[in-house]
Amino acid sequence: MEFALIGLWLIVYYLLALVGLPASSALFPRFPDRGATFALPISLTVITIVTYWLGQFAFTTVTVTAAVVVFAALFTLLARGGLEIDRRGYAEAMVVFTAAFSFLVFVRAIDPAIVATGGEKFLDFGLLKSLMRAPALPPEDMWFAGEPVRYYYGGHLIAAILTKLTGTAPRFSYNLALAGFYGMLVSTAYGLARAIAIRYDAPSRLAGLFAAFFVGFAGNTFTTIRLLANVLPRPLVEIVATPLEMEPGSFPLEPLDFWYWDASRVMVGTINEFPLFAYINGDLHAHMMGQPFLLFVTALSYAVYRSHTEIRWRKVLVWGALPPAVAFLGTISFWSFPTALGIVWLAVTFAEDHPATLIPGGKRLMEERSGFADELVRTATAMAIAIVVGLLALLWAGPFVVNILFGSATTRSIGFFPDRTSLVELLIVHGAFLLPFALYLGTHVRWHERDATQVGVLGGLLLVLGWQGGFAVVVVVAPLLVVGWLLLRADSDLGFETVLLVAGAGLVLLVEFVYVQDNAIAGRFNTVFKVYMQVWAFWSVSVGVVLMRLLTDSVPGYTADVSPEASTKSETSDPSERSEASPSVPVSRRTGVAVFTVMLLLTTSVYGAFALSEHVSTDKSIHRTDDPTLDGMAFIWTAHGDEARAIEWLDAKEGRPHIVSAPGKPYQWGSPASSLTGLPTVVGWYQERIYRGAPAYEERKRDVELIFSPNTGWSTRAGKLAKYDVRYIYYGPQERQRYGRTSFSKYPGIEPVHRSGSVSIYRVNQTIIENQPSVSA
Repeated sequence: MEFALIGLWLIVYYLLALVGLPASSALFPRFPDRGATFALPISLTVITIVTYWLGQFAFTTVTVTAAVVVFAALFTLLARGGLEIDRRGYAEAMVVFTAAFSFLVFVRAIDPAIVATGGEKFLDFGLLKSLMRAPALPPEDMWFAGEPVRYYYGGHLIAAILTKLTGTAPRFSYNLALAGFYGMLVSTAYGLARAIAIRYDAPSRLAGLFAAFFVGFAGNTFTTIRLLANVLPRPLVEIVATPLEMEPGSFPLEPLDFWYWDASRVMVGTINEFPLFAYINGDLHAHMMGQPFLLFVTALSYAVYRSHTEIRWRKVLVWGALPPAVAFLGTISFWSFPTALGIVWLAVTFAEDHPATLIPGGKRLMEERSGFADELVRTATAMAIAIVVGLLALLWAGPFVVNILFGSATTRSIGFFPDRTSLVELLIVHGAFLLPFALYLGTHVRWHERDATQVGVLGGLLLVLGWQGGFAVVVVVAPLLVVGWLLLRADSDLGFETVLLVAGAGLVLLVEFVYVQDNAIAGRFNTVFKVYMQVWAFWSVSVGVVLMRLLTDSVPGYTADVSPEASTKSETSDPSERSEASPSVPVSRRTGVAVFTVMLLLTTSVYGAFALSEHVSTDKSIHRTDDPTLDGMAFIWTAHGDEARAIEWLDAKEGRPHIVSAPGKPYQWGSPASSLTGLPTVVGWYQERIYRGAPAYEERKRDVELIFSPNTGWSTRAGKLAKYDVRYIYYGPQERQRYGRTSFSKYPGIEPVHRSGSVSIYRVNQTIIENQPSVSA
């Protein structure tokens, strides 16, 4: 186990967070820890944006160090400006981060392998290795030699920056960076929930711990329900199993039959991932790396939402801080870009100060109007502000827009009315959130008779439409969105936790009616896959505050005071200073809320308990239960020993010499020589068909076949080798099986330079190849 390396990375994370403290204190002065939990994401955002731009000219360790030094110098000056730094808040933030980081290090040390199956680790590690070899950005694509990467790589760039700063081999930094993203996700959820909860003059740390639990460890209820199916009546089991396309007889789960994968495939034809599954699976993938930075954007939006913040500073947040933060999030995962703008829109819409205060000449929009007209103006003005923030963000992300968005051949369009999610699927995937949300909103409804009638009619219409139209989401989720929106507008004692509730509900509703059509996979598969992780992040923070309020509102002595004065109180204030005017709460209610909370925590813990148990007791040959390590490439000696030495021989090569190997089949051991070394191959995995378009991908596949086929004439073969500037031919078991035997060494300019196991590697002398008369012609 690489304990020294783990310690080094923790020290670097601590130092980066420390350097970011002045900025976090400036951005979040009203947060209980003065934003200390966001100091690390702030540092990484600024350093990576600077590196992203400088890297267009040169991406070296010197470039990265220069970005860090500039950032440190700027915020050292900021710290001298009299900003108050919360050292206790920093220590608390790092404790939370360290606990989450250490947990995932433990998980990955048992299963550190960067395998091709069960995810996209080959893509993720290949991008990291490509960045480490790149003299400038964007890096050359390891699966499409001679062309730049056409995939958003902002998160992988963070991993590369940390790899360069620490001098770590990528085979180790892959897992250490993954643990860092997990640590940031848990700590930012903790910090944001605390910041929201502190306004209620209640124990905000409890809200933070709930949020950290749900975002970092909780799973959906699929595993729990399958265990309970053993004692449920057969007709009920059939009702649950049928929509999931499972045989009722196979639905009950025996503990020994548990597989961590199943809970992420509840919704037929889609992926309903949640953070714990994703991190146990171990991809260093965009939709995972983006979530801490989505919560950072959300925290900035919450700072704007705080009505008592000085208007000039709110303008700085909206026009100065949000655009680069949203831009950077888009470079990590562009699926989060519209979501970030959505949360900006909602925060500005529901802020107590009118959105027009944020724009020049906005006073005209603040004239007295009727209720509906005023709501329309507020919503439209907030939407316009979010759109402008988005346009500014695209300017901040200029290189990404030019190289990735405009450079990709992916054809995307909007599709409507995909396959619908059943009521059973929705309740299994989202039930752990929906139930406390319904209870929370229900306890805050205080309607007059006329209002109750209007809401009842609206609810009835939604129920009928959803039931008759087969849209279960309209029955289960839409009421939460509608009631949450109305309560926020009714000046109830609800706050930003309800904004996040509405945001998540809106996303769940949206993907039932609209989805992105692309050439990756049919239907809404990718849309649900990417969007549901964002829903989980929003709802984890929201439910943390919701559970805290349900518990404390059931205890005499706690009140829900959201006045600006209350928001400045410390959660550690003397309990005698709290309001004692609240009526006594029945013991039965307090007990009921406590029992409900305990049952919810236990129910959502079942998946994690089983997943960890399976993880540490597995007998898979590539797992390292008895000899833990963070070496992601150690598995090749166990699982693919016949190719291991050849891959490491290539990995030791400097620069980016092009290789040629068989195209990799999706999610199988394929293109290992490029995926595990970062050396560009002529064509790799099928994803290149998505990024480049079918014609370009198929042309390269045909050219590779001509290079390897024993029936290809010398002039044709030499021409293809010259066309792609191939320096090494990787001739292993897949190439032999796919194309047959070819004796390359009989051709001029090609000589064997390495042979081990079932792999032969040939060096191609391009000078000799290009001087062949037939090739020159």
